[in-house]
Amino acid sequence: QVVLWLMNVIIPLIISYSIPGFWHKFSEYREQPYLRYQHQLMVSLSSSTDQLATWSTMANYNRLASSKLRIPQVTSYSVDSNFDGKPDAFNITVVMPMASGESVRQVQLMLFFSCHLSTFSRLQAQGMAYVEQSSPFSGWRLDVGGDLVLTQRNPLPWTGVVTTSNTSIIDTGSVLAKDYNILNILHKYAERNETTRLRNTYSVWSRHASDQQPFTIQAYIRFPEQTFTYRAGFWELIKFAWVQYLSVFLVFIWLFDGIKRFIFSNGIILT
Repeated sequence: QVVLWLMNVIIPLIISYSIPGFWHKFSEYREQPYLRYQHQLMVSLSSSTDQLATWSTMANYNRLASSKLRIPQVTSYSVDSNFDGKPDAFNITVVMPMASGESVRQVQLMLFFSCHLSTFSRLQAQGMAYVEQSSPFSGWRLDVGGDLVLTQRNPLPWTGVVTTSNTSIIDTGSVLAKDYNILNILHKYAERNETTRLRNTYSVWSRHASDQQPFTIQAYIRFPEQTFTYRAGFWELIKFAWVQYLSVFLVFIWLFDGIKRFIFSNGIILT
C-alpha cells in the first residue's frame, strides 16, 4: 500500500509538471489606462523642401527655432463619456498662422500625456502621441483620429510601483538642437519598456483653398480599454499548479484504488 500511495502522489506530479503551462508565470488582465494631456506639444509644418513654421510649449526649443516660430491658437478638452472619472477621449485643435505664398505639405505633431495603471502594479509613465502626415498637394487642414494605446515590451510585476518610464521624454532644460530633433526623440522614446502609440488611425488631408489661410490640425484621440501582461505572484503560481496537479491526482486515485482492490481481492499479493 505504501508503494501504491507513493506512486499515486509522484506519478501525477511528474505528468502535471511535464505538461506545458504547469507554472503559470504570466497572466493577463484588462484595464483602461488613465491618460491625461499634460498641455505640452510640439508642432512643425513644412513644405516639400524646408520647414515653414514651428512652435512648442518648451521655451528653449522656441529660442532655437526663433526664425521659424509662429504662435498658434490651441484649444483642447477631454471627454469622459461614461462618467467614471477616467478620460475616454481627447480633442485638440491647433491653428497655425501662415504667410502669403507658403505651401504646407508635411505636418509633424507631438502631444504628451501622463499614464497610470492601478489594478495590479501601480504604473506611472510619460507617454506621447506622434502624428505625421505628408501630401504631394499643399493643404490647409489635417483631421486625424485614432486610439492611443499603452504598449509594453516586458511584463509588469503583479504588485508594487513602476516608475521606470516616468521621466520626461524631452529634456526641456537642454539648449542643444539635437535634443529637440524629432528622430532623436523617437529613437530614445522607443527604448522605454512602456510607451504610448497611436493605433487604428485615420486622417483626412484638405487641399489648399486660399492664400494666407491658417493651417488647422484637428486631432481626436480615444483611450480604449486594453489587455496587459504581468508576472504572476507566488500564490497565483501555486493556485494554477495545484489545480493542474489535483486534476491528474484524482484520476490516479480512482485508477490505483481499482488496481488495489483487484490485487487484494484476488490474492495476488498475500497480506
